[in-house]
Amino acid sequence: MPTTEIALFPLKAGATPGDPDNHAAPVANDTFDTLKTIDGMQQINFGTRMEDPSQLQLMVTWDKLSSHLDFTKTEAYKPFLSKFLSIVAGEPKMMHADFQPPGALAKTFAAPTTEFATFYFEGEPPADYVEKAMECVEVIRKEAGAGFLDAAVGVTHEVVEHEGVKGKAAVLAVGWRSREAHMEFRETKAFKENIHLLRRESKKLTMWHVQFMEYQG
Repeated sequence: MPTTEIALFPLKAGATPGDPDNHAAPVANDTFDTLKTIDGMQQINFGTRMEDPSQLQLMVTWDKLSSHLDFTKTEAYKPFLSKFLSIVAGEPKMMHADFQPPGALAKTFAAPTTEFATFYFEGEPPADYVEKAMECVEVIRKEAGAGFLDAAVGVTHEVVEHEGVKGKAAVLAVGWRSREAHMEFRETKAFKENIHLLRRESKKLTMWHVQFMEYQG
């Protein structure tokens, strides 16, 4: 099953990897070109948060988790990472998740706006979390109209920590035609009656929007 690496980087002031005229672009491009040569790497998507452009989100889809982990153990990995970190201002955060249903994640990346929400749990999410989350997705699909494009959800392989909450997290990516379409749906009765399927027993959550680009090389 494909695994998606989720990497979050605070950028140095003035660094804009998505701008070809910016000094950060060649660094990012070289990093992505290297990734494209690694066995098992399938797709690279990246973008900054619409709410805070100083925060870069990198989503790398691998054929399986071990392909990425094997790369991190090679001699080439440390200099590869060091070069990319030259445009980064602080400690990056990284996690992996297997998104369901198959193929939906790529559609959320292709959307004009992608909502990215993370739900943090003490220990682990409920065993049926993904199943119930997909019930919520089907409500969104039915009620949000043309503004909704697709959605994918998964649970992290790693234990992560956020504001004192430590455990595995659930991650949700939703493709929207615009950020406004998402925010308008949040005001509807359908949202308010079904959001519990996503929040459930989570203790903390984060949410932002990204306009993802796919790196072609």
